[in-house]
Amino acid sequence: MENKMKTKFFILLTAIFLTQIYLASALTITSVISNPAEVQPGEKFSLDLKIENTLNQDIEDVVVSLVLSSAQGTIPFAPYQSSNEIRIDSIDEDDNEKANFDLMAFSDSVSGTYTIPVQVSYTLDNGTRVSNENLGVVSVIINAKPKIDVSSEGGLLIKGTNGKISIKVINSGLGDSKFLSVSLKSISGIQLTNSNKVYIGNIDSNDFDTADFEVFVNADAPSTINLPVELIYTDSQNKQITENKIVSLKTYTIKEATDLGLISKNNTLLVILSIVGLLVLFLIYRRIRKKNRTKRNGQ
Repeated sequence: MENKMKTKFFILLTAIFLTQIYLASALTITSVISNPAEVQPGEKFSLDLKIENTLNQDIEDVVVSLVLSSAQGTIPFAPYQSSNEIRIDSIDEDDNEKANFDLMAFSDSVSGTYTIPVQVSYTLDNGTRVSNENLGVVSVIINAKPKIDVSSEGGLLIKGTNGKISIKVINSGLGDSKFLSVSLKSISGIQLTNSNKVYIGNIDSNDFDTADFEVFVNADAPSTINLPVELIYTDSQNKQITENKIVSLKTYTIKEATDLGLISKNNTLLVILSIVGLLVLFLIYRRIRKKNRTKRNGQ
């Protein structure tokens, strides 16, 4: 009698155990699509799940739920004009159905990868209701992207003289930019007299910095120069981004700058003297070079 009781108890435990395994593997998430793939703070997005019925029977009254809060805190997403639950009438055996959610990221959310637990409830053929079964988690990436713009920041470019180009780099995006460098591409009318690349580093959201370049403006430079500028930086997801921009620059003759009041007559005289001085130095340099060459040839 005692052995029979033990046998029945063992069979009952085995049945319960097998039932738990059976129910735990009832549904499977086979596909997850986030549109867009990376979400910005405050942005609306859709999350599409494909749910497959791996049971040996059809199920009805299926409710798929996103768990958007937990003991660890609130996940930075909320349903947008919808619910965090999607109802599906039925899913046939070995078939699948889609659960589509419309969500919005919190405007103050921080960049990162967030996991959302997914639960499902359904009714079996025999009328048994299975509630809040865990299907696993899905991931959503929040990437607060920087938005980099450039402009010319002051500086007067006089033809035939040295000058300085200041490039103002503005980050008007929601995310910070990291490891940012600014490079000038060669163009007719301007010659760089030092490095063509300036490393700035990080520019926070809603902030700016400047990159200065020493140049010589050719005497025959056009009045307007569209200067190519290359920006290389990294976003919050450590993705390197390369952007090419154009900065429009104005160049002037001494007379034009004086007539427009950009330089005073006293400054005009200084500019002329500087040009004359540079010319004299150039002629002296040529004479010395020619003299040295003649000596070498004579030897």
